[in-house]
Amino acid sequence: MRTGKKGKIAYILQSVSIIPLLIFGIVILLLGTHIFTRAMYNEVETELRNVCRNLTTAIDSLYPGDYRLVEEGKGYRLYKGSHDLTNDHTLIDQVKQNTDLDITLFYQDTRILTTILNKGGERIIGTGVSTTVMEDVFETGKAKFYTNVHVYSTTYFSYYAPLTNSDGTVAGMLFVGKPTAEVDASVRDSVYPLVIADIILMIVISFFTFLYTRRFTSALLQIRGFLKEVSVGNLNASLSGEVLRRNDELSEIGRSAQNMQRSLRNLVEQDALTSLANRRSGDQHLRQLMKNAAADGTSFCVALGDIDNFKRVNDTYGHDCGDLVLKQVADIFRRRMRGNGFAARWGGEEFLLIFENMDLTRAKLLLKEILDDIRSAECRYDDVSVCVTMTFGLTQGSTENVTELLRNVDERLYRGKSSGKNQVV
Repeated sequence: MRTGKKGKIAYILQSVSIIPLLIFGIVILLLGTHIFTRAMYNEVETELRNVCRNLTTAIDSLYPGDYRLVEEGKGYRLYKGSHDLTNDHTLIDQVKQNTDLDITLFYQDTRILTTILNKGGERIIGTGVSTTVMEDVFETGKAKFYTNVHVYSTTYFSYYAPLTNSDGTVAGMLFVGKPTAEVDASVRDSVYPLVIADIILMIVISFFTFLYTRRFTSALLQIRGFLKEVSVGNLNASLSGEVLRRNDELSEIGRSAQNMQRSLRNLVEQDALTSLANRRSGDQHLRQLMKNAAADGTSFCVALGDIDNFKRVNDTYGHDCGDLVLKQVADIFRRRMRGNGFAARWGGEEFLLIFENMDLTRAKLLLKEILDDIRSAECRYDDVSVCVTMTFGLTQGSTENVTELLRNVDERLYRGKSSGKNQVV
């Protein structure tokens, strides 16, 4: 009889402990999955936007002039300047091969060039775009990212950008898309280990909750608080040393939670290739620095740099060599900016440098030293020495408007690119 009562009490205690933990685990899993999924979607948007911008620049560089439709015989042909774009799929096919992204060039609402094929293997040229896209992009002249655009028989994550003539009129649109199924598959492959880890952690926590009472519960509550902070976006939350010093599985759970926190922070804040901060993290750091400067009056400077002729490196030696160049440049930034500020990969071959507690004169001297290091650095790839230069735009920081500040430094970078490159403006 006594044994039965003890079993019943143990069962009740276990149930009371396990049920809230299971609910908590599900909530954390859902929140963590949501955060991770949004981060993946943001990365896809950034990728599509960068490819769209680079492709637009490439088209304008290769084929100067305006878009115009010319009637020839019984049909029409689309020209960019003097170049006949009709049926010239060379450029977009190359981008498709390099990025595995689908490309479409519209004249007004009609597909003129595309990498998208129908079931018969034919390009779906001559087809139209949805009314929604026409209203959002063509009529407003503004680019837009979509997560569920249906093209022929496939749903895409897509980025549409207007194509404008020299007089500012919108002639057409450029579409860059990635099949939704591919993105969802990547999310699932990345989330499944977190799901399995979460289930395992809940089982272990439930078991030890039954064996250890108040002491275990206290440690568990601390872990729960830590995970809750992480789940709501506080990736700098800290876990009590009391939990980590435990000589049992609970301390392993704490360390696993910290590893998950670090993984999420790296995913959200760190550029995977260069290990520098990514654009999102760099933007947040700049905004926080502007708030601090407004409060205490400290000075700072902002620089935006771009590797000169980087496309030529990729085209000549391949993207693996280009990645080595990016890593080497990032290492120089990391070494030189240590104790002087902050460096982030802004996108592609662009980097953002923030010089903290520094006036424009000191920042310019340090930036020139950095440029000298980049000029003298050699990247060895397949017994070939590859050297690059960079162009930087530099401006004194302000505390008023981050968009205006970035626009100012971007204009200086553009002037440097236009006036010979390999310099600090």
